[in-house]
Amino acid sequence: MKVVKNIFRYIMAIILAMSIVVLLVINLASSTILNQNYITKQLEKADYYNKIYELIYSNFENYIYQSGLDKEVLENLVTVEKIKNDTNTIIMNVYSGITEEIDIQELKDQMSNNIEKSVQSIYGRSLSVTEKKSVDDLIEKLAKEYTDTIFYFNIEKQINNVYSKVVKILDMVKAALCITIGVAIIMLILLSLRRIYKIFTMSGIALISSGLFFVIANYVINSKIKIQTITIYNDAISTVIRNIGSNILASINTYGIILLISGIALVVISNLVHNIIKQKYMEEE
Repeated sequence: MKVVKNIFRYIMAIILAMSIVVLLVINLASSTILNQNYITKQLEKADYYNKIYELIYSNFENYIYQSGLDKEVLENLVTVEKIKNDTNTIIMNVYSGITEEIDIQELKDQMSNNIEKSVQSIYGRSLSVTEKKSVDDLIEKLAKEYTDTIFYFNIEKQINNVYSKVVKILDMVKAALCITIGVAIIMLILLSLRRIYKIFTMSGIALISSGLFFVIANYVINSKIKIQTITIYNDAISTVIRNIGSNILASINTYGIILLISGIALVVISNLVHNIIKQKYMEEE
């Protein structure tokens, strides 16, 4: 009977450890990549909007040089504030399910006026029909360049549908895990009514196991993936992804250390108290 109880204790400890790991992973995801405020803060931290502004104008200049137009036609087309507002709109569409369009007509109108003024100033005439068609094509390319650079592809609704389903599933899993943790702890208590210290010992072992998982996971990921060398799409988004990756790994490592220390302390203190009480009881006898 004693052997059976010990087996069940270890099974409950394993279930408890696995539940703690999964629950913390879900909480980490919920507070980072699945959190709208977290993403916007990371964009600010990485100076994302200014970098995108510089990238947009650099790409615009390439088109202008190829067209033979003067660089001045790019004046007042886009501001950092507009990029920030449009980016936040895209993020809100993804996370909140709101369908709000990005206004690029203002950019098109400003570009058209700038070219008209430039041609009038240099040549003293208006655009011909042929030139007007070429200018319209150029403006469309610039508008597409802008939307592509700020990641506006009109698929936010589809992404939000997936995001909403993921969040609902994770919420259900979290509820199930909380119940599982509660049941595991109750079972440990029932299996150790005559030896209370074993409840804390097995709980401590569960915490140590969870902590080791996070510490080892952090080590393996860091050894396999060089976060600071990740490059995706452009430097602005790459910096954001690197920062998010580094933050997540730092959190994983912190979880591991806290769980390890807590688990070791629980095991040591519970057994120490048990031995002191046992020693006093033997002395009294």
